[in-house]
Amino acid sequence: MTDVPDWLVYQRVVACFQAENAGMDATVIPNASLRGTISGVQRQIDILVDARWQSGVARRIIYDAKRRNRKINVKDIESFEGMMRDVRANRGVIVCSSGWTEAAEARADQNIEIVLMADDDAENLDHAAVEPCPYCVDQNRKTKGLVFWDGQLSLPLGGWSVIFTGKCDGCRSFAFWCWECGEKTVLPDNIIHKCFCDRTWYTERYEDEVVFWLKAEGGDVPLDRRPTR
Repeated sequence: MTDVPDWLVYQRVVACFQAENAGMDATVIPNASLRGTISGVQRQIDILVDARWQSGVARRIIYDAKRRNRKINVKDIESFEGMMRDVRANRGVIVCSSGWTEAAEARADQNIEIVLMADDDAENLDHAAVEPCPYCVDQNRKTKGLVFWDGQLSLPLGGWSVIFTGKCDGCRSFAFWCWECGEKTVLPDNIIHKCFCDRTWYTERYEDEVVFWLKAEGGDVPLDRRPTR
């Protein structure tokens, strides 16, 4: 995580922590983009945690990573609370490097949690769950994304098969790692891809989400989802 701004390194460390600790029924989306239901505009979310297979917002949590030299204050809480309402999040978590005021803690109430992660703590985290996104490199994107591997699935595909899934925080594409043939690929939206063992992987856009699918004889298998609003 070199040659990137300190704030982005901090944000990625927070996302890495969530990717490593979320359950398999949750999807962790770094640098997410959701259309606000109140504002009608795109809202950038540092880390979005949502249900992996179930549509809707019942399990939606948003994270805001704030690497600042000052404490989180009441205005920060109120601004974050407004974004929570706009994107229909049931819970919110602010991760900060310099603590918070008593007034901010009182204003956060029950739906917002404030967590301290100092720079030293961030440096001690294991970054094994991420790797550079080859698609961002190939497309010569200004900000090269990282793939966050948050899903480890065992699927009955003519015998049990292990598949890892992830998302890039730059191009926002899905990624897969097929243990049957060893292929790792980042799959942009609207692309159909066959891996080395002839499995077919694709995405499909719906009204409120993009779903990542794997074709299978008994019926296509949903692997992951990326909400859009």
